[in-house]
Amino acid sequence: MKFLTILITSCLGWSLTCLAIPQNFGGNLFGATFEPRTINEDFTENLIAASVWINNKLPGTWKSIPSLDGDEVKILDVNPILFGQHSSSVYANEEKGKLKSISILYLDSGKFINRKRLSNKDQASKSLKREFKKTYDLIQTTINKALYKYTKSTPKESFVGQTDFLRNTYDDYKFGELTLRLSADNGQNISLIIMRSKDVSKTYLHSETSKLVKRERRKELQQNVQVQGSGDIKINGIPMFRQGQRPYCAISTLGMATHYLGLRLGTDALAAGAKFRYIDTAKGSKMLDLYRAAAEESDAVLQRGRSFDFERAQKYIEKGFPIVVWRRYSHKRNQLHSAAAQGIKLPESTPNDRITWPTSKDEPGHASVITGFNKKTGEVIFMESWGEHARNKRMRAEELEATSYATFYFKI
Repeated sequence: MKFLTILITSCLGWSLTCLAIPQNFGGNLFGATFEPRTINEDFTENLIAASVWINNKLPGTWKSIPSLDGDEVKILDVNPILFGQHSSSVYANEEKGKLKSISILYLDSGKFINRKRLSNKDQASKSLKREFKKTYDLIQTTINKALYKYTKSTPKESFVGQTDFLRNTYDDYKFGELTLRLSADNGQNISLIIMRSKDVSKTYLHSETSKLVKRERRKELQQNVQVQGSGDIKINGIPMFRQGQRPYCAISTLGMATHYLGLRLGTDALAAGAKFRYIDTAKGSKMLDLYRAAAEESDAVLQRGRSFDFERAQKYIEKGFPIVVWRRYSHKRNQLHSAAAQGIKLPESTPNDRITWPTSKDEPGHASVITGFNKKTGEVIFMESWGEHARNKRMRAEELEATSYATFYFKI
């Protein structure tokens, strides 16, 4: 599969400079995704049965997938009919053996557009958008009718989120001790979350994080910092969000950094907040507004610099605070950074080596999370949103300082 090296530039209004929105560089090259098979069996009553939520026993066959924070996430191995419509995927989230929620995705704009283009490459974008809108309206109407049928009640509008930019509204239907939460108001995807009504919250912060005062949060984050005999100082506990085939490089890295800070907001929700609408472009997205809002939802302070500052970054890493860097990308340099994660020594920063650094504005943009450094060797340790194999990559600090064009420092 070819690398997707689409570069979209957009003046984003946070400064006078014109920033390139980091894009995707790997797609499914970094790992295939599991695709459940579609069946015509109706699973609706199976998933809302009281026994499922009392005994924490899921019906059917589920496949475990990589999860975060010790939670277990499973995907149903089939796509059945649920509330009158075929699902696109069904996930269950368990925490310490207890079922917390079941999430049903019906329609995603990125997946829809991508599949349509694979089957008909000549179909015009306007035609695709019209087809998506028609499908969206049909699914939304059908599910609302089915929810009314099961609950015998009209929905109550609710919201989650403290910022206007990321606040999401839902239609909540009550079914016994459960809340059936329909999300279908952003024009991008349609999903339904089944959860216990007692677990409903108006904040994206993890319940345990929200109980802590800032002093306690800072102490917990600093405990994640590990000092190794080699001189490496690294932050442990930053999760991996795989961006897959979508242009979610800047979004996935933001999600990784803020999830580590306690935010529980997935990449799809972040993408919707940034006004991403279709898979192949970031044009028109409000990325800098998204970064500000995600920090605020995390009850964190966000500071932005232009090029990466190694001295400044050390102070943040030592306290357990993550850093996201937007930088120019080179596949050849990436191979060196990956080899360094396996113990291969990086080349010295000679004039000949510097020539190979991607410093031109014509080079693709990319985003990485800085997770550590080694002051003695002058190296930065970082990770990409491509999978577990993309952790602990290394780059000389002066290369990152030369190739970066925006740096986001988070602190509590």
